[in-house]
Amino acid sequence: LAHHDELQFQVVHQVFELWWKEADFELRTIRTLLQQYNLPRALHLLRRVISIQHLMLDNMRMLETMSPWDFHGFRLELGDGAGTDSPGFHALMTISPLLWDDFRQALAHEQISLLDLYMHGDQHPLLLGVAEALTDYDEIFQVFRAMHLKLAQRMIGPGSIGTGGTPMEMLARTLQDVFYPELWEIRNQLTKIADERGLK
Repeated sequence: LAHHDELQFQVVHQVFELWWKEADFELRTIRTLLQQYNLPRALHLLRRVISIQHLMLDNMRMLETMSPWDFHGFRLELGDGAGTDSPGFHALMTISPLLWDDFRQALAHEQISLLDLYMHGDQHPLLLGVAEALTDYDEIFQVFRAMHLKLAQRMIGPGSIGTGGTPMEMLARTLQDVFYPELWEIRNQLTKIADERGLK
């Protein structure tokens, strides 16, 4: 070890990889379940994946017990490694968007549009539950990315270049990325319809 806090840094990131491996495994299963229109089991496993993401946030907080100067005590040992090089992170970035195609297939199975699902969710509670769980997953993943950005800024400064050579400004732009833009856009549509109907 180059510094006392290096072991903690290693452990936190190894924990990330283990939980991301589990999340990837569950998301692959969820894809199959959605294709089979097994909504109860898909929803159950989606909630598990969301719980994993919450664990990740608590895990990351461990790194806040390290001072910026202590981080610099071993930062050079990290070389040019970047978070995007993580196999687990890369796996989730690859598989997560694919769930949208499977969810659209479930909508087609019920012959219902996303708008109608949200306006008449009581008629399709499981399908709406899956839609909201996908939104929860998308949201908590973005919270993780925002927290990672703030941690990086806390350790090396908002005007610095990240360990992998990524400027903080570029890292900040990724916070606009979402897996399921349709699930966020539908809220705009619902608000517009509510406004037109005077439901303020």
